[in-house]
Amino acid sequence: MFPSPAGRGMKGEGVKMQILSLLCIVTTIVAMSTGVWAHARLLRSDPGAGAVLTVPPKVVRVWFDDELDPDRSTISVWDAREHRVDDGRGGVDLSDLDRKSMVARLRAAGAGTYTVRWRDVSADDGFISQGRFVFTVRP
Repeated sequence: MFPSPAGRGMKGEGVKMQILSLLCIVTTIVAMSTGVWAHARLLRSDPGAGAVLTVPPKVVRVWFDDELDPDRSTISVWDAREHRVDDGRGGVDLSDLDRKSMVARLRAAGAGTYTVRWRDVSADDGFISQGRFVFTVRP
């Protein structure tokens, strides 16, 4: 007439497993949405993409939303004739303690269109992404 304690125990274990499974699913969804497995993404730059300047910049900076690998992340600046115009030592800004920015120092640059090329490697997961943007210096 009454269920045996052993039967109730089995039913209780099933409920515990369902709760545990649900907890795992929720934890995974929250972890993914908060960027636990995030890759570094470009946030902004100075000069900005498409900027038109009257004075050439001395440095180009780019900022990312995640820590970068300083040994494998690079940045360079090129003129319209595909000549490199930075000093060749661009990369993660080691004065940025978060390691979320890169800098390239320009040699003497005049009027023209310049392309900034970057390759970032996320310090967290080694994911590689790259991109480019253009800015112009008017005479």
